[in-house]
Parts: sequence; structure tokens; C-alpha cells
Amino acid sequence: MTTAPSTPARPGRDQDPGPRHPDATPRWRILLSWRWILSHLFVVTMVVVMVELGFWQLRRLDQRRAANAAVTAALSADPVDLGAALAAGDLPPDHTRVTVSGTYLADDEVEIANRSLDGTAGSWFATPLALPDDGPVVLVVRGFVPRTLIAGGDLDATSPPSGPVAVTGLAFASVGGGHLAPGTGDADRPVLSRPDLARAAEATGLDLAPVWVRLETQDPPQASGLPVPVPREELSEGPHLSYAIQWFTFSVGTVVVYALILRRRLGEESPDRERRRRTASPRRR
Repeated sequence: MTTAPSTPARPGRDQDPGPRHPDATPRWRILLSWRWILSHLFVVTMVVVMVELGFWQLRRLDQRRAANAAVTAALSADPVDLGAALAAGDLPPDHTRVTVSGTYLADDEVEIANRSLDGTAGSWFATPLALPDDGPVVLVVRGFVPRTLIAGGDLDATSPPSGPVAVTGLAFASVGGGHLAPGTGDADRPVLSRPDLARAAEATGLDLAPVWVRLETQDPPQASGLPVPVPREELSEGPHLSYAIQWFTFSVGTVVVYALILRRRLGEESPDRERRRRTASPRRR
């Protein structure tokens, strides 16, 4: 009986690679080298920082919502008699609706520069209001005047009423850090950078109350419509929620990308380890 010839084994493919080398190292051990450990620590630190930044933005969002709620409550409350509150030593919080009556001191008016309204540049005109019976003097921001009108010099239409007035508006604390514009101290209308009551007192020589009022309505009203009362700010939650989502997205993306890098690195190590294992394994003759 004839025996069929056997097909010779093809080197490297059909030969038995032999038993697994007893000293073969698991592939994942390469990720425990000191360089990779430093890389792991860096990535973990970055993820922790990004997650914390996301939660920080959420805390900022909670603060903004609480502040908006306080402003909304203050705006919806009945107006407070500012003269009585000052006499009692009670300073109203910012955005408190107040009423105050007195007589404008037109000669001591100041200008608060670098303001805008509906895209138009200009200034706020702030006029001290003397309360009756030797009461305190309150700085009232009567409204906005365009810069073109100020440059023209004809501001008679912006002059306040000469007699007693009743003002309703919002009370605010002094905004520190202001300064008097150079060369305006002796001008007809000193120019301030912001409603800083200390600088306004310096410019006018008056002992001003520790709050200022942003006018909303006045009786009698301004005949010319100027200055234009400054509108209320729109309350918003700001960009905090979108920023938080971005930070959380960055942290998740970092984890995913780093995991893919590790997987690829392990895949690159596999052929080299296989060749070393086959070289170290005993070959069958």
C-alpha cells in the first residue's frame, strides 16, 4: 500500500510554536513604567481639575440665581421712604425701590462718563438732591445724555426742575475705585469715572448720603425728556451652565482619548513580545 507523501511544515506558520515561555511578561506591565506613571498622574490631575472647574461654574450659577432672586424681590416690593430710612440709620440694599423728595442743587451737578444707552455713547448726569428740614443730600443719577449733545454745549434742556421734586428710583451703595477726570475739578460739571460717592463729595464739597439713587420717575417730570432715565438691567443666569457643560465634556473626552492611546500602545507592544517569546521558546526538530 502506497503512503501519500507528507507536506513539509512551512516555517513560521505551521510549526508548533511550543509552550508559552514561563517568564513572559503581561502586556499591561509596560504601563507601570515610571514614564507612564507620570503620564497617568498628569491625566488624572487634569481630569480632576476640569471636573472641579465644572462644579465651580455650577456653584457660580447658584450664586447668580440667588442674587437674581434677591433683586427680583427688591424690585417687586413697595418703595421705601429713603429720607426716613437714612434718619433711622437703615441703609437699603442695592436695587431697593425708594422714594425721596427735595430740591435739586443744579450748580453741584456731576457727570459720570463712559456710559452707553442703546449703542449710543454718553454720560450719566448726577445731581445732588437736598432733602427738606436740613436733611441729608442724596446724589440722584437723573439719566443718560448723549455725548454729541454734551459736545455741543447746549445743555439747558437737561437742567433739573428748580422747585421741589419727588423722585422714585433704585438705591445703590457707592461704587468705590472711581476718580475725578484730570482738569475737570473746576469745570461747570466735574466728570467722574463711576458713581463713587467719596469722589463726588470731593468734587462738589457736599456731605453726601452713603447711598445714591438711580431715577426711574420724577414729579414734576423732565420737560424735555432729557436726561433719559437709565433702564433696569436684564437679569440673566450668565454663561455658567454652558461653561460647566464644557468642562465636564472636556474631562470625559480626556478619559476616552487617553484610554484609546493606552489601547494603541498595548497593541504596538504585542508583535515585539511575540517575536521575543518565539525566539526564547525551544524549537521542535
